Amino acid sequence: MHIFRTNRQFRALATSAFLSRIGSVLFNFVFLIYAQSLSFATAALSMVAIANMVPNFFTIPSGYLADRTSANRRLSMLLWLRVAQGLLYVVLALIIGNTASRVVFWVLLAINIASDVIADYTNGLVLHYEQHFLHTREEYQDAMGFTSGVGNIISIIFQAVGASLIVVLNHNYAIFGLINAASFVLAAAVLLQDRRHFQAADAAENDAAEKTPEPAAKAGKKSVLGGLMASMKVVLADRLILTMLLLAVLVNTLGTAIDGLSNVLLAQQHNLWFGSFSTTVAVIGIVSSVAMIGGSLLTHDGMQNFSLPTLTAITMFSLTLFAVNMFWWQNRYLMVAFMILVTYPVGKINPRLSSEIMIRVPASNLAATASVMQTCSLLGAPLGTVFFLGIANAINPQVAWVAYGVAAALITVLALVLARRERHLQAVKSAA
Repeated sequence: MHIFRTNRQFRALATSAFLSRIGSVLFNFVFLIYAQSLSFATAALSMVAIANMVPNFFTIPSGYLADRTSANRRLSMLLWLRVAQGLLYVVLALIIGNTASRVVFWVLLAINIASDVIADYTNGLVLHYEQHFLHTREEYQDAMGFTSGVGNIISIIFQAVGASLIVVLNHNYAIFGLINAASFVLAAAVLLQDRRHFQAADAAENDAAEKTPEPAAKAGKKSVLGGLMASMKVVLADRLILTMLLLAVLVNTLGTAIDGLSNVLLAQQHNLWFGSFSTTVAVIGIVSSVAMIGGSLLTHDGMQNFSLPTLTAITMFSLTLFAVNMFWWQNRYLMVAFMILVTYPVGKINPRLSSEIMIRVPASNLAATASVMQTCSLLGAPLGTVFFLGIANAINPQVAWVAYGVAAALITVLALVLARRERHLQAVKSAA
């Protein structure tokens, strides 16, 4: 919160991002309701789920293009693409109410996908401004934590707003398309208001680029594959970044499986319920969201100096306790308490990862490296879900939770070893 109040340029970037997110959250929620109302609802909802994954395939190329965008074109690209996203949703609003044919639905999906791909590219452009206007590790962590926390709050609040507003507006989906369009235009207007600061940052980077030796300048002109390889070299050459990537993969492998695995067990174990199955799922979801938001926003809680391996060890140990409770103790109050212990440090891990990338990676590979890290860290997600849910269906949920607990305990040990190694390396550097 402090960095949002005191840093005008970051405040403009964050406010712009929040405005875009409000419109997107509202529309994405309502779009699911629209898909469910169609005569081919099952196919439509499946297509929405698939469409939500499509932009992930463009994350790395988008990061590469963001890094290759010259500084003197960065702001204009950012502003015009925000407006372009707004125009896409104006088109969507014009056609969404006309007919419910499959062709129209595919066009709407294509508009959504195009907007998400544009968002990935513009996020890469924003990274360069954040790297320019934020200076210390503490500022990076505060900024990333604040952005993540407020983003999660927006998701929770505006999904509820969407559920109420869709009824009040009598399922007028076009209005939500226009609201989303307006949010993107307002996001551009916020940045336009502070354009002098962003233009000054671009000019400073341009001056620095002109002073770059010729070999280095040529090295910056790579193909997409060359940019990807350069980013991978950055990751592999930096021990800390490589360690962070390994831990991110492991955290996502277990973290994404917990919802499905919990639901499977809760469906059978009524003693874990708070009244009903749906209420219990809602309680777990709300508690985990609030704890994660708290972890993101409370940046001076005594954990700000914990290393990423230490935070991972805390998370994995808490997951181990959560798993033991699910297959042995089966106490619903412990289930909620351990979920808080799991998700609170998770709220700090992603901002910490982002801040370390901003600090350690040069501007020439910033967005591409962030994209590589994001893509690679998600690779374990489907594997964990398939593996543990496969055990739950092939044998029973209790055995799946035993396997889950063992995996969490092993990752806890690995994280502690990595944390100890990092402390040793820092001690050696300090002594030198």
